[in-house]
Amino acid sequence: MRKTLTTIVVLLLSIACAVVIVIGISGTSKKSKSLEIAAPISSRIINPSASSSQVSQSAEHAAIEGPSQRLANAAAGTITWLPKPGDLIEFGTALYAVDHKPIILMEGSLPMYRDIAYKVSDGPDVAQLERNLVNLGYVADEATTGNSSDLTVDHHVTPLTESSIRSWQLSLGLTSTGVVKQGDVVFRPEAVQISELHVALGEVIEAGSVLSVLLNPEE
Repeated sequence: MRKTLTTIVVLLLSIACAVVIVIGISGTSKKSKSLEIAAPISSRIINPSASSSQVSQSAEHAAIEGPSQRLANAAAGTITWLPKPGDLIEFGTALYAVDHKPIILMEGSLPMYRDIAYKVSDGPDVAQLERNLVNLGYVADEATTGNSSDLTVDHHVTPLTESSIRSWQLSLGLTSTGVVKQGDVVFRPEAVQISELHVALGEVIEAGSVLSVLLNPEE
């Protein structure tokens, strides 16, 4: 009888170990799958070199000739990084930085007029942001993949929209809040070329305009 009980206990322990191993393997596989999102087109983090962080006064006030437009700024704080007049800024990269936080250029014609977060009211600005998250490689588009578990680009913020925002923020070295503040992003219909700077490094700003861009940037 004792031998039989011992055999049963050994069998039960073996089964328990097998279950733990299977769960561990499946958990690892699931975690790996979540990392299979395409690498972002651009995940540049603003780490200015010593030379770029010390823009000369003449460079600060230089201006590129041609029709230009001041870009509205909604961020407040200290200017910690600036491009140079003539620089070309691509979608997904920084126009400038405030308190070491990059203000990112994204594609779109609708200005960033509010914070975007989970449970915010529906709107075309949500679809505009989601399209950029797709184009920059932070999430797959359901319309392209046909997979219902991928992001549906529409006017509605979903948990997947929020998680995509978090991935984007982490790629920039930012705190993963899942909220895009009004001052975090500047939307433009095309990539821009800097024509003039209106502030200097170390200057404290509250809204206003940091720089101007050419209306007809170089190809």
